[in-house]
Amino acid sequence: MENIQNLIDNAFSGLKLQDPANSERVASLLDQFDLRWTVSKQPLYLADGTETNYKAVVRDDNKQVFQTCKDSYSPYQNSEMAELLIRIADKGGYQIHDGGYFKDGAKTFVQLISGNELKDIGKNRTKVVGYTTGLNSHDGSMSLKWGSTNKTICCQNVFNAVSKQLGNSARHTTRLQDKVDMYLTEIGAAIMQEQSIFNTFVRLSETPLNQHQITRVVKEITGVDIMQTRNEASNNFSTYNLNRSEELLTSISKEVNQKGETLWGLFSGVTNYTTHRIPVPNRENARQESKYVGTASQIDNRVFDLVSSFN
Repeated sequence: MENIQNLIDNAFSGLKLQDPANSERVASLLDQFDLRWTVSKQPLYLADGTETNYKAVVRDDNKQVFQTCKDSYSPYQNSEMAELLIRIADKGGYQIHDGGYFKDGAKTFVQLISGNELKDIGKNRTKVVGYTTGLNSHDGSMSLKWGSTNKTICCQNVFNAVSKQLGNSARHTTRLQDKVDMYLTEIGAAIMQEQSIFNTFVRLSETPLNQHQITRVVKEITGVDIMQTRNEASNNFSTYNLNRSEELLTSISKEVNQKGETLWGLFSGVTNYTTHRIPVPNRENARQESKYVGTASQIDNRVFDLVSSFN
């Protein structure tokens, strides 16, 4: 019996939980999404060996340093986020869909199926599926927040909308159930935001596209004015920007042909470009990282606002 207990203790070592009954589910979730590691605060020293008032937030398994902090900072462990997610899914009736990390673990994410779907949109009558994504960080760039993410099934284009309403109150409470209730409210707001986005998608799919709008979007993303002649453009814009504009136009052409000559086709061209073509750093999950917290996400949201303003 003692050997079995030792085995269980070792299997769940490093998990910081408020309810030990969740140990097996939390461990399974962390293993599934490669989040079975912890972070800790390590003292920082000057070159002469003097200890400073600052700490380093370190990933314990590979010694990756994420940030410096004061002693009052308390790391939010992946196991805490996993336990919270399981509670949220159970109470809210959600299904856990995905999870992982970016930049060697500096940022982590978990994802729930929102239950929202948009069917038969555009000329090719495709389906858009909604998710609610929770983003957290160990580098101090953000506290856990929830936003709307959707994927167009036929082309796997992803749009992660920047949340317009982020609650802060849950950061300052210690009771797990209080956090669950507060974040369920935030997730509900993200799902309502998603419904509004889907309504906009429908309106865009019914709005004809014109050349001026394509020109505006390409210039917004790449800075290139496609109304100039090739000679003028080669003199006025860098080779890098010209290459990006050609790749963007290829994506727009592809999506407009599939989804129709509408603003929905135009926006789908942008999300196709940012999902599949935009240059990204040479590191693991870099393309997904860009879509959730990087350049691709910024472009998508900027262009969504722009295209939504077109009459």
